[in-house]
Amino acid sequence: MLCRTVLAALSAFGGAVHAMPQFSNTGPSTGGSGPYTADYSTTDALPRHTLYYPKDIPEGLRLPVLIWGEGGCAADGLQFLGFLNEVASHGFFIVASGAPNGSGQTTSEWMTEAIDWVTSDEAKAAHPYIESSRIAAAGQSCGGVEAYDMVPDERVVSIGIFNSGLMQPARSEAVAPTVKKPIFYFIGGSADIAYANAERDWALLPADTPRWKGNLAVGHSGTYRELDGGAFGVAGTRFLQWTLRGDTEAAEFFTGGEAEAAGWAVESGSLDKIDVEPLE
Repeated sequence: MLCRTVLAALSAFGGAVHAMPQFSNTGPSTGGSGPYTADYSTTDALPRHTLYYPKDIPEGLRLPVLIWGEGGCAADGLQFLGFLNEVASHGFFIVASGAPNGSGQTTSEWMTEAIDWVTSDEAKAAHPYIESSRIAAAGQSCGGVEAYDMVPDERVVSIGIFNSGLMQPARSEAVAPTVKKPIFYFIGGSADIAYANAERDWALLPADTPRWKGNLAVGHSGTYRELDGGAFGVAGTRFLQWTLRGDTEAAEFFTGGEAEAAGWAVESGSLDKIDVEPLE
């Protein structure tokens, strides 16, 4: 598995490092709009990460897992506070790279470290509601580049690319054709610095790969600063509800015209291949 430093990952955007937004505790949050008010926490087992999950978990509720990579590969697990609380409030357990208000840069190895932990006996003992058989890897900008490194990991069942794409054509040509699991792109339109890279990656995906690409004309920073992550919070949650929880109502956002009605410009392919048993 290829692991890149933040400098190499930032070069995925044409070397325009100065144009990469550095978020700081973005997104006002009330704990999310879902049925389970969420908050963040930490664990000594993962000192370089931040956990998000519901404060009160009803007996019998299983929480699929999102492994999240930060924008700019910045090691601050609170960069997407509102967005990640929104996702968690709908019944997900999230491990975000970076400690709360941490500093420095992450690599994709941090994602693998998180996956190793959520699938361990230690994690199951501490958080028995984790559904470690259903894991998605996703990230924004540089974090999305890191998420691509999770494609070969058989423990990951779906990939989310937020305002991101691989820079070098050779890298796109090496990685995109290997993607077989569902992959969803959430891009900020032609003004997004990652737009061209995402479009190239998209064009190289296999025809039989379940895939969806939405462009919302808001630029590289998306809507993460809005309450609960705004439109990206809605779309990102629906992606996980479908691919991890098997929620057919959430699938309608992508297959029934709801995304288009919300302003997304959409392309998709082979979505009929997504067949996930509902998880209550």
